[in-house]
Amino acid sequence: MTVQNRHRIPCPHCGVNLRVRKSQGLTPVYREAVFECRNEDCGWRGKASIEITHTIAPSDIPNPTVALPLVPRLRDLITKQAHAANG
Repeated sequence: MTVQNRHRIPCPHCGVNLRVRKSQGLTPVYREAVFECRNEDCGWRGKASIEITHTIAPSDIPNPTVALPLVPRLRDLITKQAHAANG
């Protein structure tokens, strides 16, 4: 049996889960999506921006056109390791 892990985004008005009606990737780290409420009595529709902002674990096959900063904790760990190796 496969368990699906779907992230849910609630409607800002009635709280029912939204569905994606349209999604467009504008860059490797930025998408825009149109959401609509699944609650027919609500009828809300809206646009969302989704941006990947930081690296938590570096890729083993990095895209050379993507330069995402490391999360501060990882950046600090790498800096400490470099100082320890050199010091």
